[in-house]
Amino acid sequence: MSKKTILKISSLIALIFSAIGAILLLFTPWAYWWYSYRVSGSYGTYHYYGSGVVNIATWPATIFILLVVLFLAICAAISLLTLISEANITRKHILISLVLAIISLIMIVIGAVVTVIDMRAHELYWAFGAGFYGSLFGTIFTILFTSIMLYAKEK
Repeated sequence: MSKKTILKISSLIALIFSAIGAILLLFTPWAYWWYSYRVSGSYGTYHYYGSGVVNIATWPATIFILLVVLFLAICAAISLLTLISEANITRKHILISLVLAIISLIMIVIGAVVTVIDMRAHELYWAFGAGFYGSLFGTIFTILFTSIMLYAKEK
């Protein structure tokens, strides 16, 4: 298989994964949380339940979510431009895409650690959502296939 064919295939796959990662992070919850406790008093026992999500509407997370979505959208745009017009894309553009994907992965991991610490500190039951898993695996595969693009691009 020629390097040009490898470049086209890997750029298509990188485009798909970066777009899926950005879309899932933007439109689905990063994490879910819920609580349940019982209070006994002179009038009987009461059960309290509550739940919520961490998503783009959750203020501190909004900035990081939008940054990761922006970085993944730039990666998708560079992959798309490589598919459309390979001659206009240099190794420098692909390297920028790779660096942005790596920064996105670092931000996702930091966000996961902060989420775990916050949920444990508030003693909530919680689980990661599709936004987390989609962005994590989408970014990992974007890094993988962008690296292949960098290898396949002629100097």
